[in-house]
Amino acid sequence: MELWGGILTAAVAGLFLAAPLAAWRPKLGYGTSAAAAVLLLAASVETLVGGTIHGPVWSGPLGDPEGLTLNGLSGFFAFAASLVWVATSIYSIAYDERRPSLLAVCFALTLGSIALLVSSSSLLLFLIGWETMTVASYGMILQARGRRDRVFSAAFVFLAFGEASTLFVVLAVAGLRLGTGTFAEVPYLVPGTLSTLVFVAALLGFALKMGVAPFHMSEWLPIAHSSAPSNASAVLSSTLTLAGAYGLFRVLSLLGYPPLWWGAVTLGIGAVSVLLGSLFAAVSEHTKGLPAYSTIENNGLVLVALGVALLARAEGLTELYVFALFAAFYQALAHAVAKTVLFLSAGWTEHATGTFDLTSVAGGVKRGDRAAFAGTVAATLSLAAAPPLAGFVSEWMVLESLFQSYQFVPAWVQFLGLISGAAVALGAGLIVIAMVKFLGFTLLWSPASSAAPRRSRGLALPIGAVGAVVLGLGVGAPWVLRFLAPTVSAFVGSPAAAPVGQLLAVPTGWSILSGSPFGILSPPMIPITIGLGALVGLGYYLLGRPSSRPARRAAVWMAGSPAGQPGELYTSFGYSTGLRIMMATILGTREIRSSAGSVSEAGLATPVPYSVDLEVLDIFKLFYDDLVRAGEGLAALLKHWIMPGRLGRYLAYILIVVVAVVIYVAAAAG
Repeated sequence: MELWGGILTAAVAGLFLAAPLAAWRPKLGYGTSAAAAVLLLAASVETLVGGTIHGPVWSGPLGDPEGLTLNGLSGFFAFAASLVWVATSIYSIAYDERRPSLLAVCFALTLGSIALLVSSSSLLLFLIGWETMTVASYGMILQARGRRDRVFSAAFVFLAFGEASTLFVVLAVAGLRLGTGTFAEVPYLVPGTLSTLVFVAALLGFALKMGVAPFHMSEWLPIAHSSAPSNASAVLSSTLTLAGAYGLFRVLSLLGYPPLWWGAVTLGIGAVSVLLGSLFAAVSEHTKGLPAYSTIENNGLVLVALGVALLARAEGLTELYVFALFAAFYQALAHAVAKTVLFLSAGWTEHATGTFDLTSVAGGVKRGDRAAFAGTVAATLSLAAAPPLAGFVSEWMVLESLFQSYQFVPAWVQFLGLISGAAVALGAGLIVIAMVKFLGFTLLWSPASSAAPRRSRGLALPIGAVGAVVLGLGVGAPWVLRFLAPTVSAFVGSPAAAPVGQLLAVPTGWSILSGSPFGILSPPMIPITIGLGALVGLGYYLLGRPSSRPARRAAVWMAGSPAGQPGELYTSFGYSTGLRIMMATILGTREIRSSAGSVSEAGLATPVPYSVDLEVLDIFKLFYDDLVRAGEGLAALLKHWIMPGRLGRYLAYILIVVVAVVIYVAAAAG
């Protein structure tokens, strides 16, 4: 076993070793997780720079070879996950105070199982890591503070959807095993019914884990992720959903050339997810519920780019195929890093103000630690696609891919690309509203009544460090794309060059390009242009600056209301009330009467008081609630007629099964 294979093995073993250490000393467990994540980060960088690394190999229970390995595809996801884990583990040392040690144990097991499934060389080992990840994550959610009935409900819903995901993933792996005769990763290139069944099962299973629409049924992802402790929420949203994306990419890399409808379905699911995720994020009043809905939107962008890539491959558009894949992977990386900051910032906000309610926070942490402040600003602006940050580059690349829908031959595919582009563009505008709300009402607005926040360097420094990574990913986007070239090459199966080059006066390699069919704009040109414009504006201000006369100030007009009334405060809920009214049809909103004067977001562990009573219902939740009631009715009918508890009827069932088996065996033998 080579040196880097040993480092990979030590990283995976260290993440699992952190669990028993955490049971003894939680801080020791978090420290071990951080050290092991650093080793995994080093191994993943070596993979993307130097090539595939191999760890130990052994024979599995069915005789197939199993082991640990990182290639271009798995190395990318290990890189993104380990970045998150280093910061989250260090953050947890200060965050996990006066909590049961079980949180640290489940935290370590979750990280170890994700590392195992990413680095597994066989699909059977992948399944073991996948199921361990689901159960350990369920344990993390159970450690949340708040009303125990809501915590248990959120955790149980997460477990239910996690096991449903596992069921479909098992079906996909079983199909690959049937087609290849092994659990080892052998390209299964024969198109047909079996490959279609594998694709459908994989899409259902992994999309459930990603939480995208309509697989976010009953909003299970926002409820579970926002109810968990903040360090657990960061892991769930940034790396557990990332594991779902990795699984989908891994299976698709084994299926060869896709039919056209595979890409169309993936694109449609992604576009709907972007729109609904951003819309519900914009009307959320929970500091962790809002970024949880944003996760649906960002994972939708990954599927949009993947859908365009599959369509381009089916149509033989190689250049668009490669560019869309770069967009998908870059979007996954940008989201994982930025979303980590938002969830860690939510924990920092709760530490400073004692609440997760945006309406109650009202800028109370503005005078807190500068590192956390700067990191949160960078992450929220990135998720709002502000240049020159990573989120702007990734969203620009996704939209640039959609602009090429005219190249597809079928008219219905062109129309699908047009509609998807409109949904993504609308979602981009809505998510700006959500991020302005998160940033404005937690950091930027500081009313006179807000008390001085509690400071915590242990919480602030990891947030600031990851925020710096978000900035670096955006400013260095051309170099990041070069770094991702082995990942795209591993998925494509042949060498793929990063879409960078020279454009106008921009030096060679500093501009993101995608060939002659695309436009001339490029993300690196935007900050250059903005910077030049800022210099002009700064010079104009300095030359024409007025004298030092004090500014004239006047009282704010409050529509005739006397000063000091509750209605004069501009709350987070009021900020998005207009959007609730305009989008009432999609949101399914309805006004309700309540003597208490407040409501709570369904299922969240922390109550959310509103100044105006309004209940937000997801249209998918209404549909699935009706579906559940129909299923319960069918179950009652079957129980009454098929399984009434009579011994004679059960004996008849056994006899029928025995006869059917005998007939089948006789027919097969003949």
